[in-house]
Amino acid sequence: MHAPVRTGPTQLPRPETSAARQRRLAAEAALLGAARVDAAAGRTVSAEAVDAWIDSLATDHPLPPPHPGS
Repeated sequence: MHAPVRTGPTQLPRPETSAARQRRLAAEAALLGAARVDAAAGRTVSAEAVDAWIDSLATDHPLPPPHPGS
């Protein structure tokens, strides 16, 4: 039998600074803006295609990730 591996004390994540929060929110806003442009242009993936892909991941023949228009 092996002895348990000790990884040290668990550290809690540091609180987000105001500057880091501002950067994160700006990056998220930019990504949401790009997503809205894609959706408005019809570059979306159907829920059915995503569900089929997810269901296939636990099989011997996983599907490739779906692409817009599928």
